Amino acid sequence: MLRISWVVVLLLILVVLSFWGFYISIKPPKILSNITPADFDLDYEDVTFVTKDGLKLKGWFIPKTKRAKTIILLHGYPADKGDILPALSFLHKNYNLFLFDFRYLGQSEGKYSTAGAKERYDLEAAVKYLKSRGIKEVGIWGFSMGGAVALMTAENLPEIKAIVAESSYARLSLMTVELYQLPILRNLLGFLTTLWAKAILGIDATEVAPVESARNLQIPVLLIHSKNDQVIPFKNALLLQEALKNNPQAEFWFAHDLVHGQLGGDYQKRLEKFFKKSL
Repeated sequence: MLRISWVVVLLLILVVLSFWGFYISIKPPKILSNITPADFDLDYEDVTFVTKDGLKLKGWFIPKTKRAKTIILLHGYPADKGDILPALSFLHKNYNLFLFDFRYLGQSEGKYSTAGAKERYDLEAAVKYLKSRGIKEVGIWGFSMGGAVALMTAENLPEIKAIVAESSYARLSLMTVELYQLPILRNLLGFLTTLWAKAILGIDATEVAPVESARNLQIPVLLIHSKNDQVIPFKNALLLQEALKNNPQAEFWFAHDLVHGQLGGDYQKRLEKFFKKSL
């Protein structure tokens, strides 16, 4: 009887821990920056557009010229559009830039984040907004969650002509395990977390899989990752590399000693070269 009681207590602890992991995943503390394009002497427009499920998203359009190609810059989780601007503002030398806050994050509406599942709607809405301005082709740079969203969205949006995916996850279900640092129980806790997502949000984390979308891509893709990434393990990059093996326009840049979000040497030159030949 005592043994059964301990089993029940352990199960209750696992249920509570997994719900806590689920909750902090969809409502993480927001990383809010005070940076705007004006800090880099860039003229810009504050824009608002609406997703197909009715959320108002906030963004910046930073024009170069009417004839310039346009690159959409997608931030990571749980940051905002200002977080990535300092590292990517150099692209404005040759391109119009468009940045926006994903749902729930930054200045955008939304009661919760889905870490990529519904953020696909956000990118779709951004492309639709740019089309309303006469921009019919775009390149995408995405970091972490932003890279995953780009890979998952591109297969259904022919307007996307090239992608840089930096530190992207391969499957959202793999990332649920990364929430926990309990060696023996982390897989079970991750599984329970996916059950909460399915029960409460109707999201099947196993179906949120950039690796599956990547198999269908034939556009230029530059995959960037570090073998020392402590947030999104390098095994995700290997899965994506395998998925892109039949894409002759796929490129891979794997660093050895950088942490999540750290830029490698000649970063600017590599991105400029990729977008110049791909857009």
